Amino acid sequence: MTEAKLDLIAKLLAKAESTTPEEAESLTEHAERLIVKYGIEQAQIDERRGLLGQTREQIVTERMLFRGVYAKDLREIGIGVAYGLGAVRPILAEYPPIAGLLLVGHSSDVTQVQTLTASLQVQATVAMRAWWIAHRDLYAGHREGVRRRARSGFLRGFAAGAMNRIEESRRAAVEESGSGTELVLTSRRSRVDDAVDEMATTHARRRRGADPGSFAHGHRSGMEAQTGGGTAVSAR
Repeated sequence: MTEAKLDLIAKLLAKAESTTPEEAESLTEHAERLIVKYGIEQAQIDERRGLLGQTREQIVTERMLFRGVYAKDLREIGIGVAYGLGAVRPILAEYPPIAGLLLVGHSSDVTQVQTLTASLQVQATVAMRAWWIAHRDLYAGHREGVRRRARSGFLRGFAAGAMNRIEESRRAAVEESGSGTELVLTSRRSRVDDAVDEMATTHARRRRGADPGSFAHGHRSGMEAQTGGGTAVSAR
């Protein structure tokens, strides 16, 4: 994929963050499809390089920082994007009061996780605020801690919903790309796993205990997030 197409991905997501939901859907769906296609192309190119004895793409570790009251909730979005796209391992990194996330993967894959995460953070924050305006009366009379937990639950639900949609989009793209693609992607992921195994780390995992009502609303919003795959876009 050319630099022009990478620039197009960035422009599509940037515009989606400041336009109507209807237009954002179209823009980000286009961007997500380009991201998935780019990842598959890079994996196939890198696999051929390895078979020819040439230098493979570098595996890097990049740090993302999440700030504010909902830092850990927004970090869940980065974790979800990494799991959803499947090529990058997310690792927890704490810098109180900042929530950190280390992304380990091939350079091009890490860049795309960063790009999509940044856009989804904006979407999640906007969606959470709109949801809270519509539903805050349900929490009238509760302590601020309970109200904050509700907003936190929405963001965590958003992250889970977005991850599910990204996984669906990726599965469809792999099927469309033809036989052998899954083996290439598995080989690429195995190299990342080997790199992570050499590190002393705490692997990112799902947090528990969200407010069930707000989590459900957030999950629905995340499933509808503008990431591709219809309406929106581990190491497990």
